[in-house]
Amino acid sequence: MLSDAERQRFAAIADVLIPEAEGMPSASQADVPTTWLDVALTHRPDLTAGLLQALTVAGDLPPAEAIDLLNTDHIPAFEALGTLLAGAYYMNPEIKRLIGYPGQVATPPKDDTDTYFDLLENVLERGQVYRDAPAEASS
Repeated sequence: MLSDAERQRFAAIADVLIPEAEGMPSASQADVPTTWLDVALTHRPDLTAGLLQALTVAGDLPPAEAIDLLNTDHIPAFEALGTLLAGAYYMNPEIKRLIGYPGQVATPPKDDTDTYFDLLENVLERGQVYRDAPAEASS
């Protein structure tokens, strides 16, 4: 989908936005430009045009300048790039492991029938609180 030049441009910008820090890998070290971006795009194909626009606008600018330009004058494109970058980064199983996120885990449904009956019992004991609205007078 992306050309090699577009991936390289994306990687440079991505590593400024998500640098290696505090035991966490940079975007490139987490294989975002090579693997996870493609996965993210399969889930959010609607962001493809914005990403491509961001990469076109970034051109050959240094990454920090490209980010400033995008964030100032091309906000929707920058938002598409940022959304894909963050999503792709956190799709990586190693990143999930490093932050202690197991992913979505199914939880069995809770049987709260007893709570429901307790609430109903309180309502029955309390009785009617509100009065019926008076019938409208006919004209």
